[in-house]
Amino acid sequence: MKRYSPFFFTILLFAACSGRPDKDAVVSDESPLIFPDCRGIVIPCNIAPINFMIDNEADAYYSVLTGGDVSIGIKGRKVSVKEKDWHRLVSSPDGEINVVVHTKTKGRWTALKPFTMSVSSDSIDRFISYRIIPLAGEGYETLDLVQRDITSFDENIYFSNTMIQHQQDGTCINCHHFSNYRTDNMQFHVRQYKGGTVMVIDGKLRKVNLKTDGTVSAGVYPAWHPTHDFIAYSNNKTHQSIHAMSHDKIEVLDDENDIVLYDINENTVSPIENDSSEMECYPAWSADGRTLYYVSNHYEAPFGPERKAQIFEDRFKLHFNLYAKPFDPETRTWGPHYLVYDAAAADSSMTWPRVSPDGRYMMTCISTHGIFPLDQIASDLFLFDFKTGTARKIDEINSPYAESFHVWSSNSKWIMFSTRREDGVFTRLYFSHIDENGHFSKPFALPQEDPEFNRSFLYAFNIAEFMVEPIEISAHDFADFINSNEALPAAFESKRETDLDGNLVTEYYRIDGTTGATVSNN
Repeated sequence: MKRYSPFFFTILLFAACSGRPDKDAVVSDESPLIFPDCRGIVIPCNIAPINFMIDNEADAYYSVLTGGDVSIGIKGRKVSVKEKDWHRLVSSPDGEINVVVHTKTKGRWTALKPFTMSVSSDSIDRFISYRIIPLAGEGYETLDLVQRDITSFDENIYFSNTMIQHQQDGTCINCHHFSNYRTDNMQFHVRQYKGGTVMVIDGKLRKVNLKTDGTVSAGVYPAWHPTHDFIAYSNNKTHQSIHAMSHDKIEVLDDENDIVLYDINENTVSPIENDSSEMECYPAWSADGRTLYYVSNHYEAPFGPERKAQIFEDRFKLHFNLYAKPFDPETRTWGPHYLVYDAAAADSSMTWPRVSPDGRYMMTCISTHGIFPLDQIASDLFLFDFKTGTARKIDEINSPYAESFHVWSSNSKWIMFSTRREDGVFTRLYFSHIDENGHFSKPFALPQEDPEFNRSFLYAFNIAEFMVEPIEISAHDFADFINSNEALPAAFESKRETDLDGNLVTEYYRIDGTTGATVSNN
């Protein structure tokens, strides 16, 4: 005979007394079909209601959610909990929310197999920021930067490209990023019309042109230094190729890459590696800011008009390894880089390194090839544990579809990542908790007031970030500033490399963005 916990029979009694499923309901071993799937998940104690819908076919539905002495009954296929009721449920000393779904077919009620949501005492950062974007290849006429309070369903657009676009000239916005999870120091890029990197520095607006005569491009992927006024950027000359016969419909390729350091106070850009045979990308600082991680692929095809075609031809051979480079922020000097993980040896490619704020872990994406994991169905999340010295694919998180663009919460207890697990097409945001042993809980979707939202929303969520506070500058203030100010040109500064004793070893100069020429002062 199947045994259930005492809360299950309490639920049946409660339901019977309220004229809902009665004590004669059939008890089934069948699990309910839930979307988004929240069965057996771990959730933060301060998260918004985890609403869901029931996909089992039936004539009527009744669900009971129980936390300690609190029981909430909800009629209908969509199970949407009022915020005040949800706060009572998550406050249970048991640390669990137990759920029983009842379905009614041909006049008879069935109690499906109960499931549980565990409530962690580890809170999560209250705010997140993300870009809303149409499917790649469909254009970018409407792009929004959105901030969301994930302890509720409140959200607002803090900037939209529709506010500055010119009739003849489009505008792209991307790569929003924050210093230490705070919004008084932040940045995002505006491309093409009224272009520049828009920065908030100590609460004041600045627009900078990070493209110089010595760099491949303007700044692209940023990494704000955790203790000093520096931002590491990748420089990327990017193009897309669209496939008709492939699971990976779009291939995002870079013709040329580099990484540079932007000094906020001096408004200068300086190269970090400056090797024209290396395609460096995705900088990320260690927690103490004394090491810069990045990925690079060694590639020696000649520069010129044929390079783009050659890179497309070689796309499956492009394997990016993970590197690290020591940095002294006080003297702004670098040590020699070293290999951290040889992905190419396994015919793989590693991208998007992100170090947890407590310094214990680094998470990356790993896929079969290339630089852009979002559009690769084989992209998985990969974890380095600096304490144990181990590295592994995160099987408890990865799905058959692309996982990518992850970020750690400020307390290092949660990750948020992009995934296409729901339909293989649209990128959605999911969260997971990490325990003291480095194991992740079953991921759950960004809560939505309407649990069917992800099935009907025809835009993707792109490169999300955690924040500990909201953005106070309004969309109109951003737009007025961008429209009325030209970008301040950054100055190019040569990069000085020293040995461990501080002696000058080599000084590089990038002559232009095509030759990659260097001059050695050895």
